[in-house]
Amino acid sequence: MTESEQWRGVLDMREKGATDTEICRAFMVTPAYLRGLMLLSQIHPPIIAAIDGGIGPSYTERNAIARTPLERQRDVWAEIWAESADEGSDPADYEMSREDAAHFDWSDFVRYLDQVELYARDYEFDDETAKEAGVVWEEDLFGQGGEDNRYCTQYAAMFKAQQIWAEKTRPEGTIYLQSNEYGEGIAPDGYRKVGSWEMERDGDIPAIWVNPRTLQIQKGRLRELGEQSTRRTESDALSLPSAQNPEKPKERADISGTGLKIIGEVRTQALREALAAARESADPWDLIGAFLLALSADNVNIHGDNTYDPYGAASERDRAVASVFPEGVLVRDPAVLRNAALEVLCSFMNCEVSMHSGSGLPAQILGVLFNADAHMPTMAFEDFLKTYSKPGITKAVQAEGLEEKPTGKAMREALMAHVGEKRWVPEPATFATGIPAWKAKIKKQAARAAARAQLDAQTEEDDEIDDQSSDMEHCDEQDVAEADEETLTPEEDVSADDTSSVSETTSSHTELPDDPRIPTQLAELARKMPEHLEIIMV
Repeated sequence: MTESEQWRGVLDMREKGATDTEICRAFMVTPAYLRGLMLLSQIHPPIIAAIDGGIGPSYTERNAIARTPLERQRDVWAEIWAESADEGSDPADYEMSREDAAHFDWSDFVRYLDQVELYARDYEFDDETAKEAGVVWEEDLFGQGGEDNRYCTQYAAMFKAQQIWAEKTRPEGTIYLQSNEYGEGIAPDGYRKVGSWEMERDGDIPAIWVNPRTLQIQKGRLRELGEQSTRRTESDALSLPSAQNPEKPKERADISGTGLKIIGEVRTQALREALAAARESADPWDLIGAFLLALSADNVNIHGDNTYDPYGAASERDRAVASVFPEGVLVRDPAVLRNAALEVLCSFMNCEVSMHSGSGLPAQILGVLFNADAHMPTMAFEDFLKTYSKPGITKAVQAEGLEEKPTGKAMREALMAHVGEKRWVPEPATFATGIPAWKAKIKKQAARAAARAQLDAQTEEDDEIDDQSSDMEHCDEQDVAEADEETLTPEEDVSADDTSSVSETTSSHTELPDDPRIPTQLAELARKMPEHLEIIMV
């Protein structure tokens, strides 16, 4: 259904007393979509036809059009298509084609609706320019005396007059630019617009354009990008590529996006096979270079990197990779690789207590690897010792062979006096305390892996049993069918005695506990509660 057909269906349901909720359910649309359909009741019919044809205005533009009286929409539509309508027909009823839509801008139409009265006193162009652009002035009889009360309701003509006037009055050496839908001038190729905050330079080129929203002539400056590509002519004018010229259509790439995706998948497979082949012979320095390179990958995100710059400056990882892969090939210099690896580790590995940027237990194990305990400073200072509870500071002083004091403050003072200038690091602060936690973590991971392997094996075994059971059922059905064909004739029937024997056989099968088709828990329940539960195999 087209939108207009949906709209007429909504009106029909409303006449029959349906609520908006019922209508939304019937049409399977949201309330917002329903409100959009109701805008059609306030839109000129040829515009509705354009919407049904897929060449109509956007939802935002529809809102603006619907706010304008239908009479105004009709008048503007007739003015726009006066030359396109057939002779003798009303241009207000003209329905635009797809060829017309290619050169039609709905945003201009909306602006045309909004700017009903454009007064001559707000614009500078002369009567000759107005006549050239097709501006038709009307007199505001209720305007204030002593002012120019001429106005025009033709937005397109006024816009054209402003463009012609801007071309006529532009100073020598000034470039006229086309504008975009936001009212900004479009810089030609090889140039950029100079911002109002930038200092003016000698080589800047003045430019003017007409803002399509306000119809005001605006001024700006252009600045050349890179090498100078334009030269002054004999008349001291500039020859620039025109912004009016349409850009050449982009040539199709040799390989499409789908092809590049396939290349990526094939490369990934080849990379993984190459890495697997190097497991026994990979050079340790190559591995260090590989890990440095991997840390700079697009899919790697590291929190807590103190060299990261949100404004795009190179981080320590970027600098390290650039030093060991300066031309895309690894520099196998042990000193360079060693220095780069340690710099990168220093940039983000930390022992801070943080859920987001802290490195956690691996940082402690890294400290054990490089004997970081030997570099720990003394911890016998007031700010740290204040963090101890009274039982904690009691244990600390007793570990140093000191007697317990009545207060925590006294024990802190006694500990600092006892340590003096020596280095004191409590055992909980050492890196070595992470080893038991690391072992427990590895043990837990191994247990999880074993449990998962066991679960996978059990699942695979159950699947095999199910497959065998399915095969057995298929075979049994086939055997029974063959036996029936051999022993029964159309005149033969099964007697009551035979039926009882079949039921006895069925119940005897029910008592079999090893039938794979019977869940174990269900069989146990039937065995414990025979008076309440009976399993019958059909």
